[in-house]
Amino acid sequence: MSGITTLCQPHQKRNLSFDGIFPALPTPFDKDENIDFDALKKNLARWEKIPFKGYVVGGSYSEAPSVDPGERLAIVKETRKVISDSKILIGGSSCLSTKATCELSKSMGEAGADAVMVLLPFYYRTRLNEEAIIDHFTTVANASPVPLVIYNNPLTTGVDIPISAYIKLAAHPNIVAVKDGDVSKLSGTKLATHEHNFAVLSNGAGFLVSAMVAGAVGSINSLGAILGETVCEVHQLVSSGQYDEAIQLQMKLVEPDLMLRMTGHSVPGMKAAMDILGYYGGPVRKPLQPLNNSDREKVKECLKKSGFI
Repeated sequence: MSGITTLCQPHQKRNLSFDGIFPALPTPFDKDENIDFDALKKNLARWEKIPFKGYVVGGSYSEAPSVDPGERLAIVKETRKVISDSKILIGGSSCLSTKATCELSKSMGEAGADAVMVLLPFYYRTRLNEEAIIDHFTTVANASPVPLVIYNNPLTTGVDIPISAYIKLAAHPNIVAVKDGDVSKLSGTKLATHEHNFAVLSNGAGFLVSAMVAGAVGSINSLGAILGETVCEVHQLVSSGQYDEAIQLQMKLVEPDLMLRMTGHSVPGMKAAMDILGYYGGPVRKPLQPLNNSDREKVKECLKKSGFI
């Protein structure tokens, strides 16, 4: 395929296990919209009591577009200091150019990330054909000192990465997983990449049972940051073949998941839910706006109706 960067020979496939739940951690800000590292440490102390496989920082629910690369690296460094050595720390290194993503991925590895999660640089989305997609991820994977997790988010990028691209990228020694939200694609990707050490991860907790039955080994999701015990329990039940119990528990997560992902509440709703449940949610960073009192009450009622308060 002309124009595609060749695979980097020095890399060897890292045997990171993604069999578990990775909450996408919100970034805590103070009233002046500066990162509140004390609040982050307090939240992490509580999250560390939950059997997560690891954490993701610098993603969509971390307000990554509003958090500059230096701040993202500082969050990785501080998070690595607090969490157990056994936890996998994934840093979001997405930028709007391949070169900048390469540079941030290198810095993420130096700061303590075990892997990086990379979104397509979507500003020039009309030019992102399959060749450009493969070249982007291959170039970043060649440059990164730590393994790369592909993040497919067509709602944000306007581009849905096809399974045909996953097949080629899964062969790269430093590309180890993909986060996707289409259950049928999860199944198709699992089948198409089975010969490689390539993990398939879901992007939501509200359909975790279906995703795991389709072939996902775990999930990177926002709901884990507020309802982590339940999300981890669903994963454990499916892993042990207790499907009836898993489905019953899964139903409790559906409405909170839809409330945050599908109603437009997103990050402000997540932070409101964190405040309600005793975490530090705090302010969002502009241009995001906090929920009004009416919407905050809807979040609280949803959590109450689902049995979490």
